[in-house]
Amino acid sequence: MVGVVPIISAMASSAQGFQFMRIMCLAVVALVIVIAVFPNDSEGFQALEYDDSHVFQVGEHDVRIQTRSFSIGSGDNGKAELIVDCSDRRTRLESEFDNDLYSDIRPAYVSWANLDHDHQKDLLIWKPASSHQLEATGFVSSVDGKLRLMVKHRSRPISGW
Repeated sequence: MVGVVPIISAMASSAQGFQFMRIMCLAVVALVIVIAVFPNDSEGFQALEYDDSHVFQVGEHDVRIQTRSFSIGSGDNGKAELIVDCSDRRTRLESEFDNDLYSDIRPAYVSWANLDHDHQKDLLIWKPASSHQLEATGFVSSVDGKLRLMVKHRSRPISGW
């Protein structure tokens, strides 16, 4: 780092160096604006591991999602089950997976969004749907920690397709 400072100051002293520094500053400002205006859509989007238990803090509530892949030991794809434990209630959701050489479609994915308008993030649960899409049909509310069905389902392409 010590050797870099004299080089930068020598560049800044010449007209060419000044022009270079001006362009670099504009590029950094442009990058900051792009990051601020277009946030990363996949931020907080997480694939859940096969046959595992995952715990999330939703508001003041602990939520546990278990993924079970029924044929992972005997095949590349098949039926799966999600067990959602929240607010003293256990709900089972059907799902599927595809774990072959060309794809890794998990039984469940989660992301965060403010759906119940209480200024806290709610946990969306995504499952594989047809034609390389994921579909969110339910979410865990940060208000009461309960699993709720969504009237309007959300969909998004599976990353990499």
